[in-house]
Amino acid sequence: MNHSPKGPSEDGQMLVIFALILVVMTALVGLVIDGGSAFAARRDMQNVADSATMAAAYSCVNTKSTASATAAGLANAAANGYTNGSGGVTVSITYPTGSCQDSDPSTTVMASVSGPHRNYFSGIVGMPTWTVSTTATALTSGAPNGAAGAMPIIFNKKAVGKYGWGPSAEKDYDEPGQGNQDVPQTDLTFNWTVFCAANGNPCNANSNLVDDLINGQVTSTIVVTVNELIGPLNAGAHTSLFSDLAKYVGEDYPVAIVDDSGAMVGWAYFHITGSVGGSTKQISGYFQGPVNPKDLQVVANGGTAANFGAYSVRLVN
Repeated sequence: MNHSPKGPSEDGQMLVIFALILVVMTALVGLVIDGGSAFAARRDMQNVADSATMAAAYSCVNTKSTASATAAGLANAAANGYTNGSGGVTVSITYPTGSCQDSDPSTTVMASVSGPHRNYFSGIVGMPTWTVSTTATALTSGAPNGAAGAMPIIFNKKAVGKYGWGPSAEKDYDEPGQGNQDVPQTDLTFNWTVFCAANGNPCNANSNLVDDLINGQVTSTIVVTVNELIGPLNAGAHTSLFSDLAKYVGEDYPVAIVDDSGAMVGWAYFHITGSVGGSTKQISGYFQGPVNPKDLQVVANGGTAANFGAYSVRLVN
């Protein structure tokens, strides 16, 4: 049998097929490489969205201003390399459940970030860029009802936030007067306490029990909730308590907040700046806040806390 040699047209067809296969293979390789790069870019963008929504949520609670919260979220994204309206980047801060309001501390804040991803290979097949988008959602919830590692100190709710927050609001706090005045009644008084249900403590406070609680705060994981009874310490010298508390000067701890009757109504964070147990018998410090996520939590069946001092902010998506 005789075989005819291949003509020029057959060689041309092979070249066309080879060229098509080369384009397809290049496109496939490009999709894999550019897809991996886009995935990495999306992961970075997700971190930006998470950070921006948390910044907006913190501002929402601190300022009660939707405009301020939006500005905080946009500024945070810009500081992380994603400026709204620059280079095709879009950043938006929205409030699906309503704006930041004093009357409702529970607010949902969402950050959306999108921008173009430059492709290195896929442009060959007409895809020079892809749009990458991410979202993150934070929830601000009012008044956590539980605290871990609480310092055994109680303040009247009149003290929380009255003078502001942070170092400029530092004040000296005295023990209640003599007699049966064991519940602080003013904005500049405090008292020692035991958390009756925590760690099996009886509700009758004494210096030894309070001392044990003070010295155990560094490693304590016990969660105390607002529906537990408060056992304030009766009037007395209590010099050792001031000395032991002085070991924690410069640190922040959850403290219980009570009403005039001594019922616990919530939590706040207190920064200890001094503790003197001589003739003066005072502790000094200021309230950190009002957003205090560390060690504060919402506990099922833990009672209802008042919306006056402590709030938590957390990512939910």
